[in-house]
Parts: sequence; structure tokens; C-alpha cells
Amino acid sequence: MATHDVKYQHKKMTTTELQLSRNGQKCVTGDVTFTASDKVAYLVVNADAIFANLTDQSDNNILTESALTGVTLSTGMIVSAKNSGTIKRVNVSSGSVLAIFG
Repeated sequence: MATHDVKYQHKKMTTTELQLSRNGQKCVTGDVTFTASDKVAYLVVNADAIFANLTDQSDNNILTESALTGVTLSTGMIVSAKNSGTIKRVNVSSGSVLAIFG
């Protein structure tokens, strides 16, 4: 029986991959309110999405601030609060997003 050396290739993880693997995420398909301790840093659109409501922990309307009211966001797009804020309320009327914990 022959033996073979197996070589493992190590890849340096990107900042996004580290955040996903170390802090977790939650899939949102409806209306969810996160606490400040959840530290939702940003959202990644999982399936084309429209938001009914999106606020930061200071109750600022992210949709209004970012001109996203009524806009369909495509899969892969990223949405965050201004000034390194965290996200509080996510209400997706269609599609789904991943809330990424920071």
C-alpha cells in the first residue's frame, strides 16, 4: 500500500470572514429588534430584500439616511448604520438578510 503526503493549504481569513466566524449572524426574514449588546454591525442581503423599517440603536431611520426607502436591495449588498453605529430594528417585508454581529 502506497502512502502519500497530504499538504494542507492555509488561507488567511479576511476581516469579514473573521467577523462571521467569531461573532455569528442571524437570518432575518421578518421583524426583529436587536439589543445594544447584540452589536449588529451590518446586514448582508441574502435574497433580494425590501425593508419596511430599519433603525440604529439611537432610533435613527437608516432607510431615510441612506435613501433606501422602497428600494429593492440585491443579494450580496451590505447595509450599515452611520458613524460606526449598530443596528436595532430590522423589518424585512420581502427577501432575507443576515444580521452580522460585530
